[in-house]
Amino acid sequence: MLRSRRLAVTSIMVIIAALLLPVLPVGASQQPGLSVAFWRTWARTDRPVAEGRAARTWMWGPAPISNVLFEEYDEATDLSGDVVGVRWVQYFDKTRMEVTDDGADPVNSWYVTNGLLAKELITGQLQLGHNRFFQGPPAQVPVAGDLNDPNAPTYATFAPLMGYQPLPVGMTIIQTVDRNGTVGADQALARFGVTAAVNVRETNHTVASVFWDFMNARGTVYVDGTFREDRLFENPFYATGLPLTEAYWTTVLVGGAPKRVLVQVFERRVLTYTPDNPPGWRVEAGNVGLHYYQWRYGQLAQQPVTWDTGRPEDLPYLDAVAPTIVQLAAGLGPLDALLVRPAPENPSWRSEVERRLIFLQDCARAMREATPSPMLSGWHAQLMVGLELLEVGASKVRRGLDQRNVSLILEGYQQMDEGRAAILDALRVFPTLLAAGTSSDPHGAAVSGESGVTRTLPLRAGAWYADPVQA
Repeated sequence: MLRSRRLAVTSIMVIIAALLLPVLPVGASQQPGLSVAFWRTWARTDRPVAEGRAARTWMWGPAPISNVLFEEYDEATDLSGDVVGVRWVQYFDKTRMEVTDDGADPVNSWYVTNGLLAKELITGQLQLGHNRFFQGPPAQVPVAGDLNDPNAPTYATFAPLMGYQPLPVGMTIIQTVDRNGTVGADQALARFGVTAAVNVRETNHTVASVFWDFMNARGTVYVDGTFREDRLFENPFYATGLPLTEAYWTTVLVGGAPKRVLVQVFERRVLTYTPDNPPGWRVEAGNVGLHYYQWRYGQLAQQPVTWDTGRPEDLPYLDAVAPTIVQLAAGLGPLDALLVRPAPENPSWRSEVERRLIFLQDCARAMREATPSPMLSGWHAQLMVGLELLEVGASKVRRGLDQRNVSLILEGYQQMDEGRAAILDALRVFPTLLAAGTSSDPHGAAVSGESGVTRTLPLRAGAWYADPVQA
């Protein structure tokens, strides 16, 4: 059984959380890293695309376009549930991933959310909390196609369209819009057979049939270390959010050539439908993440903040390892609570344990793909000893439960316990390695806030521990 153990590493997390520095620009030479929660979210839909196993749109993008950033959000909390007012996020071409509550369940599919970026772009309202906004101008950026297209509709174009009435369900979509927001109709577009499929009561807009089909599509996904066929999205609105407008046909430049496309703005994404694209790429997600990053940190002149280190080469690894430590901490407690009260004959118990053991295995899978700098490569190897013990132990517990093999289950428990001990040993020396490259005050960092007011960002810290499991 798991021996009683408490992984109290507050001081380590304080040092990690205090690593705040003006961010490297988008397009930096070093590819940013991914924490386990972001890695799992990206891999489900986009790893099959990256490895050529699926021909469809990227939902996130080939890789992150920013390091982990710390952005103001009033209700953001740390592992212990204390409000800290800042969350970590990471930008991709298509959107932004974010974790607002460190102590939430990282196995829950909503632990990682993708921001309401399209809504902010068309309203100009930069969201800084559940009920706090900074009003900026709506983005004068084309929602689709080439960024230098002078005639394509922009996010600002769609702002007044949010108030338009929905099309009746079943009606063929032939309405058009131009950059000025002028709505028209073109009967020739009826040949594409796109209809208003579903009315969403919350926003009183209908989802176009081609987009609704995509939001509910099945295809190749990456889960539990393997590729399989499943729904692309566990909830059809997870990736897109709710529709903010109706769908409109328009003409945009793509690679300098005019294309007729159907465009619909959702809270989180912009989806486009290009009838003459190859089948897998007819529905695509727009580059909302890139557009938003340039709007927020360019046009609005907000100050991005990331890890503070005197060694820029450490940044990609910090992107991966620091949040992963927090996410592993958040995931261990619920697993221990299940294991201390075993109910292997209960399907619900079995399912919950299985999901959480997979998460432990994914911690090792994600960190195995992280690239440490030369200074941290030895420490990474030490950390991986612990993560791989967790991975192997979790695998044995899963097999033992399947085979009703108590000895194998106990052996897996023992290896998982040894893995925790090895991780704790590694974390004890991590601050020493970081100290030489750290320039921040270890108690906080004064930065320019999103509202333009200098403030001290509270640290995303707190006790990281696994509640003890009694032998």
